[in-house]
Amino acid sequence: MDYNPMMIYFIIRFIKKNQIDVVVTNIEKEVIVGGIAARICGIPNIRRVGREDDFNEKLKVKWHHRLLVDHCIVPCNLVKDNALKRANWLNPDQFTTIYNGRNCKTFSKKEIIQQRKQWGLSDTDFVIGTTSQLSNVKGIDKLITVFKRVLKKHPDCYLVITGEGPERQNLENLSNQLNIVDKVIFTGFYPEPMKVAAAYDIAVSNSQFEGFPNTVVEYFAVGRPVVTTDVGGIAEMVKDGENAFLIPYGDNQQLYQKLVLLIENPDLRKHFGKNAMDTIKKGFSEDIMIEKLEILFRNISRKIATKTLRHKE
Repeated sequence: MDYNPMMIYFIIRFIKKNQIDVVVTNIEKEVIVGGIAARICGIPNIRRVGREDDFNEKLKVKWHHRLLVDHCIVPCNLVKDNALKRANWLNPDQFTTIYNGRNCKTFSKKEIIQQRKQWGLSDTDFVIGTTSQLSNVKGIDKLITVFKRVLKKHPDCYLVITGEGPERQNLENLSNQLNIVDKVIFTGFYPEPMKVAAAYDIAVSNSQFEGFPNTVVEYFAVGRPVVTTDVGGIAEMVKDGENAFLIPYGDNQQLYQKLVLLIENPDLRKHFGKNAMDTIKKGFSEDIMIEKLEILFRNISRKIATKTLRHKE
């Protein structure tokens, strides 16, 4: 039931008890119950839009949005642009882009050695790593296939795949079929993705679809050289050849070439890593994200409070 009266009542009580100033919602059901509660309490409902397909042509989606949503936050400009194309009834002034942020962090050599020991690897082993949900759209199967080629030129490399998902067994089977099972390590889920990323020598994102991938932000924040597919809004952060390599999804030859180039050029890896951290500090840090959120919340709250006061008068 979309209009869950008990849930709406609970949210209203929670808002009043804790003196909440802003409600933030995500999926359609949250927009409805959270939006109704926000309207009753006279506070704004700000929707976080992760993907443009959050909007469709259903009349009720349009109706709920116009009645219950005061503003939208998107993680990159591309999501906003595509949402406006998909649903031309949306107001572009109702959108603010705030990039998902991470603060830069440096891990000690001891911490990295300890992390690698958990994988059965030493400090001298060369690690190509990816942190990802193990699903079809993440392109891990293509990465494993390319890694088989990389091993022919650089047999001292390992591929570390961090994450869980429905494709794990199929990916393990693929590694076995390619006779590289001793070189591909599936770690499962790790609660500290940045610590894991810091233990990679090269970090890869080979996704077919993304909005604005947190994993690449995390790779940058720990100064890893990155090879990533040019999908979603990633090009708003990644400058090809300056702070990372951008490649088209499915171009296995480019993926192979960029990996080999980075393996064979330690100075380029350092250059990318430094520029990646500089990129985070200049526009994609958690501190910047929080500051922009606070400014937006204050501005929207004042706007709604002024509107409510006028209605009462």
